[in-house]
Order: sequence, then structure tokens, then C-alpha cells
Amino acid sequence: MIAYRDFYYPLNVFMHILTHEEGDVAYLHYALFESSDESIGAAQEHSTELLFSRLPAPPASILEAGIGLGTTLARLTRGGYDAEGITPDEKQIAMVRAEYGDALRVHCAPLETFAANRTYDVLLFQESSQYIEANRLFERARELALRVIVLDEFALRPVDFEGALHSRERFLAAASAHGFEVVEEIDLSEKAAPTIDYFIARLPRYREALIADLGITNEQVDDLIASGARYRGLYREGTYGYRFLDLRT
Repeated sequence: MIAYRDFYYPLNVFMHILTHEEGDVAYLHYALFESSDESIGAAQEHSTELLFSRLPAPPASILEAGIGLGTTLARLTRGGYDAEGITPDEKQIAMVRAEYGDALRVHCAPLETFAANRTYDVLLFQESSQYIEANRLFERARELALRVIVLDEFALRPVDFEGALHSRERFLAAASAHGFEVVEEIDLSEKAAPTIDYFIARLPRYREALIADLGITNEQVDDLIASGARYRGLYREGTYGYRFLDLRT
């Protein structure tokens, strides 16, 4: 069983629910639902399938910025890619090493200060670009790779509140300023948004188990339910959205 207790709140909450609902947790990223009756695990695989359909053939070199549980990095490595992963989260590094040993090349470092000493064919962000200031991201990207692939959420309309998502407009402006242009963009918002519904529906059901298992409070569960509803509303009105982006110099 995944050691969800070792992760930070609220990620430990989502992992707890996934573990008990699905029996395992392979990914930390959004699912892309093709139909309302498929499992969240199957829908998460659609994201991976989309990613791999756009990658150059192995043995292309790939740097994954943000490794999650290491599932994608492991698949890249098994598939013959020259793949490495980075994350500033020591807990993720520890979990990946416990699961895969030395089979995966992972480094505990943020993109901003990662000492690569090489370049890559692709720099990959799967819901990790939102944690990096856009100009700094593309400044480093220009040093590391000629191609950037992103699967992530963005603010599609102006927003001004604490914790708001990165603006897609400003993100693409930063890309352009550093010599990257979009060669493909796919709007995946409708497929991604049901992921939020999945957790909103299950949080009340797991309230007591979450409090007992993770030591969180009743108020924290209420906050997650309320914030989830607000978040879903931002998707529904088109303020937030989910995109696949392929950017190249």
C-alpha cells in the first residue's frame, strides 16, 4: 500500500481516498475521462498515453521536472528512454527510491538550481510547471532543451486571489520571450474537470477515516469540500482550464 501518511496535506488526503477506492495509487496527476463510467485509474492512463504519443522515439533524452510517484519516469526508463527526474520534495525521492531502488535516475533539486551538466531532447512538466515562475522556467528550459512538453492547469481569464493558477497568457508570453513557440495545444478541460468531482463526491464519505488515519480536523475536511466546489466552479465558468502544450525553439 502506498505510504500516503508520509505526504503533505492535502496530498495525503487525495492519496488516502485513491488507495482505499482503487486499491493503489500510480499517479498524482489529473485523470482525463473519456466517459463517465471509467475508473479514475484508467482515465489517468489517458494522460500518460497522450504524453507518450507526442514524445520522440527512444532513446531520446528526457528530463521530467516533478516525478510524482515515479510511475511515468519508470515507464520512460523501461521503454528505452535516456530519462532522468527531478523534484525538490525529499518525500517523493524517498518513496521512488524505496519502490525502484537505483533503477531510476532521480535528483532532489528544483529546476531553478538543478545542475544538469548536459542538455536533453525534451523537458517534461506534468502538473509541475504551475509551481515555477514562468520566466524562470523558460530561462532554464532554454539552457536545458529545445523542446518543452506541458500537461497542466492554467488561469484562462484574469484572476486575482491568493493561490490562483498561472495565467496561460503570461506563461506563453514568457515562452515566446525565451524563443519557444507553441506547435500544438489541446484543450483538455472537459476531460480533466471530472477529477475534481471524483474527490468532492468522496470526501464526505471518508471524513471519519481521514480524521482517524491522517490526524486532520473536521474543519480541514470541510475546507477541502468547500474549496473543491469553488475550484470546480472556476472550471465550469471557463476561468480555469487544463492544457497540453508542445513548445519548441
